[in-house]
Parts: sequence; structure tokens; C-alpha cells
Amino acid sequence: MFENPVKTKLARGETVWGASPLVADPFANQLVISTGVDFLWIDTEHSTFSPDDVGQVPVLARQHGCMPMIRVAGLDSNLIKKSLDAGAMAVMVPQVNNAEEARMAVRAAKYPPQGTRGVSPVWTFYANISWADYLPRANDEVCVVLQVESLEGAENIEAIAAVEGADVLFAGPADLSASLDVIGQMDHPKLKKFLEEFPRRVAKTGKAAGISVGTLEAAKLAHAQGYRFIAFGNLLWHGVYGLTSNLKELRACCP
Repeated sequence: MFENPVKTKLARGETVWGASPLVADPFANQLVISTGVDFLWIDTEHSTFSPDDVGQVPVLARQHGCMPMIRVAGLDSNLIKKSLDAGAMAVMVPQVNNAEEARMAVRAAKYPPQGTRGVSPVWTFYANISWADYLPRANDEVCVVLQVESLEGAENIEAIAAVEGADVLFAGPADLSASLDVIGQMDHPKLKKFLEEFPRRVAKTGKAAGISVGTLEAAKLAHAQGYRFIAFGNLLWHGVYGLTSNLKELRACCP
């Protein structure tokens, strides 16, 4: 019941695919879940909502075999705890720069003795699950995703990935472009070279490399480069792209 489907697939060497709704609205999240993605990315870092606003969306994802992942706003044990108590099976921590910060993130996501997470997983009440069933399995269930987005983080990739309890190292292209002094230049050779080398460096530790992309072609390229945890867009932008392309075709054929 508490086996994390994404961790299971990664352990088998498979690739997992995720997407985001960009909003906390339950209906929008259900639409993303219904596509069959492996994980639902709920972003509380670059959004107007917090872990308090996601409601029962993580429970909804769990009920459909989709791993709910909440990205917190920073390396804050309180935010990590609240996200997991809301039902997240994975927590993404941005701006992880070294092994010690990685260990702090893992400790915040795990119950003792592996960590320091406080005990009150309220999501279980909504899912009609007993603590007796959940708590002994919680540490194994949680997937810890650590974002590398700075020059310091780039220098410490192998050390961060080697931390016990870290499951995925996730490249943050936008912030990395800023760190590499080519802010916003997503096709700059320096950034492209780093992103190409990133999965190979992570793979040395046996962990999975992750990345977020915006198009189908970019997702295929990321997979070819060795990324195995790939967020390939969001409901709003995919919808806008679909509407735009369909409208262009309709106007061409049906003036």
C-alpha cells in the first residue's frame, strides 16, 4: 500500500515522467493526474500558494497511483514537514549546494532514527489509513529530490548525490543559467554542456538525475542524455500550445 511507485521504477532503471498543473485547484490537478503521469509536481516555491493551500490534492494523487511531489520554497524543515503531512510522497528542495545541506533535507524528510520529522501525518485521516500501517513504512516511502542550481552545487554534485537518503538530483536550468552568468540564455553552450554532463556525474553514485523541460523534443533529448526523472511541462502551457497549434491549422484549412 505504501510502496512509492516512482522509487520502484527508478530502482529498476526506468524513466519516470511528471507534469504540473501550476495551480492548487483540485480539478486542474485531477486533469494532470488523469493523463497517467508518474508524478504530480506541486510547486510551492515559484507560486502564489503554499503547502497549506494544496488541500487533499496529494491524497487524490495517491489514490490514482501517482506520486505527489511538493517543491518547498527552500531548505526549511517546517515546510518539508508540512508538505509530507499534507500527503506528499516526495519533497523537492531547491538550492542544495553541498552534502551537509543534502543531509539536512533528508533528515527533515525522515522520522527518527534516520531523521527529525515530527509525527503527525494528517493526510492519513482523509485516506482512512491508520498510523500503525503508515508510520513504520513512511521513511522508505518518501522520495527526496534535491535541486542543484548554483556554482557551489555544481562543484559538489557527486558529494550531494552520495548522501544516503537522497533519491534524485534535479538540475535547475534557469537558476543555473544565472549562476553561469548567462541568465535566461537557455541555449548557451556553457549551460548546455553542464546539463549534458549532469546525468553522467549523478549516475556515478547510482542515483537518478532529474530535469524540467518544456517541449516534447526537449524531453526526448533529456532522456537520451541519461535523465530518468523528467518533468515535461504543465497543464496550462500544454493547453495553450495545443489551442494555438489547432487554431493555426483550423484557420489554414477553414478560412
